[in-house]
Amino acid sequence: MIATRELNGIEFLWDSGLGERFELYRAAGPAPEPIALAAALVETALAQQRLGAGIPAPAPLRVADLCRARASRLLAESASPDVQIQFARAVESASATAAEGGAMPIRPRLLAIVRAAS
Repeated sequence: MIATRELNGIEFLWDSGLGERFELYRAAGPAPEPIALAAALVETALAQQRLGAGIPAPAPLRVADLCRARASRLLAESASPDVQIQFARAVESASATAAEGGAMPIRPRLLAIVRAAS
């Protein structure tokens, strides 16, 4: 199980989908737990932002920022620069597509990154 400190301040998200997302990414391959958690946090952040679905309330935006910051720290501590860049590009692509009014599911891209990081 992941360290409690990694969930500090976002514990409430665990039962609201973060835990399921983490298990999905962890099962995707033998990637280190921090990388699987980072992927789950990125997906959760985009869900909190309601990316492509209108403007969210301020509180979910702050939660999304916290999730992205936590994911960034986890990747900085445990992933190669290449993996970090791949994560950043996945978020950039999803955000750009949403800004143009489209929808880009990020999960397939994150799954590919997690599998390759093994």
